Amino acid sequence: MNNLGTILLSASLAILLFSAFQTIYGIISKERKAVELGRLALMTNPFVIILTFIVLLTQLVRSDYSNYYVVMHSSEHLPLFYKMTSIWSGSSGSLLFWNLILNVFTFIVLWQTRKSIEDRIPVMNLILAVLSGFFSFLAVFYGDAQPFREFVPEAAAGRGLNPLLQHWAMIIHPPILYIGYVSISIPFAIAMSALVSGQLSEDWMKFIRKWTLFSWFFLGTGILLGSKWAYEELGWGGYWAWDPVENASLMPWLLTSAFVHSVVIQERRGMLKFWNMLLVILAFHFSLLGTWITRSGVLEGPHSFSKSTIGTPFIVYIIASFLFFTGFVIYRRKNLTPERNLEAITSKEGSFLLNNFLLVLSTAAILLGVFSPLLYGKEFKAPWFNSWGVPAGIFLLLLMGSAPLLAWRKGAGAVFLSTLLKPFLFGILGGGLYILFYSQNFTKPDTKYGDVLAEVYSVLTVGIGVFTIAGIIQEYYRGIKARRDEHKDESLLRAGVNLLLKNKRRYGGYLVHFSLVLIFIGYAGNAFKINTSVRFFYELQPPTSEEIVYQSIDKAMIGGYQIEANTLKLKPVLISGLGGEPNIQNVIVSQEANYGIYRGLEKIASLDTERRFYPQISHLTGDFETHIPTSEPAIHSMAKEDFYIQLGAIETSDLKSENPDLPLMFMQYYFTPGSETDKLKLFLNFPRQIVANLEVWINPLVKLIWVGSLLYFMTGIFLLLPIGERTKQTKGNVA
Repeated sequence: MNNLGTILLSASLAILLFSAFQTIYGIISKERKAVELGRLALMTNPFVIILTFIVLLTQLVRSDYSNYYVVMHSSEHLPLFYKMTSIWSGSSGSLLFWNLILNVFTFIVLWQTRKSIEDRIPVMNLILAVLSGFFSFLAVFYGDAQPFREFVPEAAAGRGLNPLLQHWAMIIHPPILYIGYVSISIPFAIAMSALVSGQLSEDWMKFIRKWTLFSWFFLGTGILLGSKWAYEELGWGGYWAWDPVENASLMPWLLTSAFVHSVVIQERRGMLKFWNMLLVILAFHFSLLGTWITRSGVLEGPHSFSKSTIGTPFIVYIIASFLFFTGFVIYRRKNLTPERNLEAITSKEGSFLLNNFLLVLSTAAILLGVFSPLLYGKEFKAPWFNSWGVPAGIFLLLLMGSAPLLAWRKGAGAVFLSTLLKPFLFGILGGGLYILFYSQNFTKPDTKYGDVLAEVYSVLTVGIGVFTIAGIIQEYYRGIKARRDEHKDESLLRAGVNLLLKNKRRYGGYLVHFSLVLIFIGYAGNAFKINTSVRFFYELQPPTSEEIVYQSIDKAMIGGYQIEANTLKLKPVLISGLGGEPNIQNVIVSQEANYGIYRGLEKIASLDTERRFYPQISHLTGDFETHIPTSEPAIHSMAKEDFYIQLGAIETSDLKSENPDLPLMFMQYYFTPGSETDKLKLFLNFPRQIVANLEVWINPLVKLIWVGSLLYFMTGIFLLLPIGERTKQTKGNVA
């Protein structure tokens, strides 16, 4: 099957080269048949890539150890679900998946424009053919992008899927994020086709609006799912660490956010034409840059890949493409002059412009931080990002709340009393009530809050968040009132629903803003986060089963919480997806500790936190090599805060000797056959007394992040679905 996969990839490259040359010939000679032939060839390629994808998927499901990718990223003991999702866990598989999504979207947009004869359509086809051809070129000529490399001789076993990726969020997070990354290629190709062909009429903006919103939605959803995965799986008590790979997805989302908003100004006011072209170019190339960051190995992260040979051709393509299309923007600059000039910086269009400026500036700052190890020889950590990111985020929140309340052309002073005053007063009141709330309800550390600036930022965020919510409610109230005046037979609820359906872009956008406000307020709680480490003393208990059990009677106090240590167990966890007896390849060693959590005399939770040790198997011999540890935190989620614990390192009771390798000792005890006497000898090797470290975090308002994330997802789906407001169909419309 490796040969079949390689042949299919070579066929894909040949088809795309044929499509590109036919399209170029048709454009130059103005031969419509040649252009049509190139388009049909481009529409054929998705079926070749789908078949290629199915071949690799089949090899993963069958555990075909003649395939290098299968050996390095899968195992016969993985559940079927994880075998299938491992197709995007490695570099070459994820690039094939990227190519698949790109070709599916290409087919869709070619089908939507099949009846169009405008001169810009062939240019769009050519751009998409070259982009797809680049990925097929990498897969054919570069080993690190080749998913069908042979492993000779056939491996004895698979190394399995990275344990960190064996989580529900990581099953759906990568494809959702990839869809966001790849789909920006379509509005980019449409915009560049208008630019290159010189057909810069405003109808091209309508074509790309929904595609851009689609990309923005999936990028944002992917980022939020990644935060959920980091919070539940990595065991460090947080959801965002400014990791290079996190930043790689955030940058195109920020640029796409800027483009989504500035398109409105071009449609309504005929402004920012030149700027919008630059934005869509930046958004597309930053999506490619994010892919390069994760696959070149230049920068490290928890889900980036090792050093790769594709780094150089990838970055060369990104730079060449960026310079080419930016040059065209400069060449066409006279055709991109605005129809009107900005009349007031505090007008609606002025706030959009400030929003754009801040989003692009933030992207540039993040880019500097991402490449700080290469530029400055040291990595900029979270404090550096937060030092400018937090105030920038607060200012963005202010713009998000004020922009809908401002008027076109007029300054804020002209509408302050009519639209801004009431939300402004509610914002001040909300900030004041928040001060009272957190001072009475948040868990306090033993000492006073040390970071006064963080507390000020938190209050500002909540105050501006309340201002934004009040403004949204005011806009809905006015819209519903106006509708009921026009349709007197409608109830309040019906008027609200119809208002939303008939004006999706405006009032659906307000719901997106509301979801982001909830997320921002959730972030504001981080200013009052508590983190501490506690040591608990344990005694070994007599053996009564296959588990090794330690017992503790220690207690600890953190704020108003009491933690009561109970048992700490070493036990086997079978991971076989195909059934069968436990063996050295399919057994995880779990260190599971149970703790009772009390508020006063009331027990509010019993939490089990683990450290799991996955077996790393030699693909050459099938023998055990080492263990890969992962964290399994326990979280008791409440309305105001999360109580989050993670079992840490286990040490000897004297805290001086070398820490015992309990997972390896347990493997020897569990798998060594023999009499009860032999088992007892192995049991006596375990230390009789140990000290376990427990990391504890108390995270205020985290629940609002996940509520806001869910609302973001639901609102995005509503905006994308073809329900609600109707528009006239335009011939060749791809929106």
